Amino acid sequence: MSQKGRTALVTGFGGCIGSAIAVSLAEAGFAVVGTDRSLSDSVKQNMEKIREISGKDVLFFECDLLNRENIDHLFNTIASEFPSGIDILVNNAALTERRSMEEKTVETWDNEMAVNLTAPFLLSKHFVKSMKEKGWGRIINMSSTNGLLTWPCLIGYCTSKTGLVGLTKAIAAEMAPYGVTCNAICPYVVDTPFIHPFLDSLKKETGQSREESLEGIRNSVPTKTLTTPKQIGDYVVFLCSPAANNMTGLTTPMDGGFSIV
Repeated sequence: MSQKGRTALVTGFGGCIGSAIAVSLAEAGFAVVGTDRSLSDSVKQNMEKIREISGKDVLFFECDLLNRENIDHLFNTIASEFPSGIDILVNNAALTERRSMEEKTVETWDNEMAVNLTAPFLLSKHFVKSMKEKGWGRIINMSSTNGLLTWPCLIGYCTSKTGLVGLTKAIAAEMAPYGVTCNAICPYVVDTPFIHPFLDSLKKETGQSREESLEGIRNSVPTKTLTTPKQIGDYVVFLCSPAANNMTGLTTPMDGGFSIV
């Protein structure tokens, strides 16, 4: 089967990283299905961008990953559209909150676990059967350097992203005999709107603007450069290529060397 015959589902489709992943996959010839909480303006823009690349309409399905019934419904809907199943699952959607452990509520803890860890498990559980039957599949989990290292006041995010690394290895080990690989990508800070609340919380402590905080983060990276969404998207495409057929269970930092110093 060529890449043009394969279909990828990307969660968190409306975000900058999800959009970049979807665009890179479309440019490589894959059909793309997107899902996010709502049909937002950013989702519509991403759909139009991919339509211009591929010449085809993009399927999009609303799904609240906090809701397990929504996840089940998403699977059933996609299964009706693609009877042979999807070929690539990119678990990209995420939640984060910067708050001390003492201030952290059980509700926000549960929400981060639900979106960052439980949803990838449930989606993988649903879609892996058809991948096994075809003898080919890719599950790509968007973890974080916070799945390898920790920062203060990110207890829910660090815990869930560390768990996602473990889930990646467990899936990889179980699916290895069936031609299905599972790998995790661990970016450091990527300059997207997703990190604005984090930068704003730093401002309360340091008095620095978003730009000043971001420059400090950039200077903490050995390469002095932050990973871009496009670089992440292009690496996803590589993991879906024949060159990565024998690569599974990997946890790849994309952090300019931050995690090694």
